[in-house]
Amino acid sequence: MSLFNKKQDTDYAYAVARVRSNELSLLTEADTEQLIEAASYDEAMQKLADSGWGEVSKDTDYAVYLEDHFASHWAFLEEILDDVHELDLLLIQNDMQNLKAALKNLLLPDPADGVYSKATVYDTDAIVEAVKVKEWGDLPEFMQAPAQEAYDVLTTTSNGQLADAIIDRATLERILYLGKKSGSSVLANIAERKVATANIKTALRCANTGKTRDFIDSSLAECETLNKVTLTDAALNGADTVLNYLEMTDYKEGAEQFRESTSKFEKWCDDLLMECVSEAKYTPFGVEPIVAYYVASDAEVKTARIILSAKKNNLSKDLIRERVRTLYV
Repeated sequence: MSLFNKKQDTDYAYAVARVRSNELSLLTEADTEQLIEAASYDEAMQKLADSGWGEVSKDTDYAVYLEDHFASHWAFLEEILDDVHELDLLLIQNDMQNLKAALKNLLLPDPADGVYSKATVYDTDAIVEAVKVKEWGDLPEFMQAPAQEAYDVLTTTSNGQLADAIIDRATLERILYLGKKSGSSVLANIAERKVATANIKTALRCANTGKTRDFIDSSLAECETLNKVTLTDAALNGADTVLNYLEMTDYKEGAEQFRESTSKFEKWCDDLLMECVSEAKYTPFGVEPIVAYYVASDAEVKTARIILSAKKNNLSKDLIRERVRTLYV
């Protein structure tokens, strides 16, 4: 059964019409090339400003600038959808990252400001306050157990990596749950790919850092396209064993990309999601074009971040082109 009241595809007609209009302002391949060709970081920032991303100055922090731009996309979706919670699985990771930040801030003598994502499903202030007073029951139900477990780990062992792993796994489990209950094959496919690629990244990281079976087991989530036990066993035997296993799955190309470079692998992970929505541009109704708009918005912000970071670090244009994400428009 779907989490939401069953809708007809035509119920999304207004939202899809608004999305189609807004898609015209998303970065195109030509826009991306202009950013890459910019003579400097400042020139690239100005090109974004000229494209309607917001004013910039010498003091503009590009990370905050991009966060604000992405938040504006989410605010737009909140405006046009009767029930924006249909898209929770796309954004819930931000809420869980905020939960991790709130837990760590709780234990710092001088809590850090500006560490919370702005585009979220739930009220960030409410989550931070619940953690601050340790009222786990005030958190959304699916957050309560992992939040308390992570807090106990932090306060008894100071093992920040394990605490992160606990929340990361809960995040993936929630994404899968929302995907299966959404009633949308596109959302279900996105959920599966999000979880699978996260599991792959975790397995490779654990393999390279020599993590124990218990740690790996605490970190990986069950999914349909990867066998958790096999992936765990592979991680215990090294990164090459993980890649060899992937070559026997739907993610063979990911293994090939990782062997070439980690940046190519990261690009492949993001491009997998774009593949899920590539046909939505031809769909006149339904939730799929709206999901596609979100994925496209995420991709353009990631692309802008890659380019701006590269410009700051004087990376070559060819290297930047290798890293930029596939765009929807």
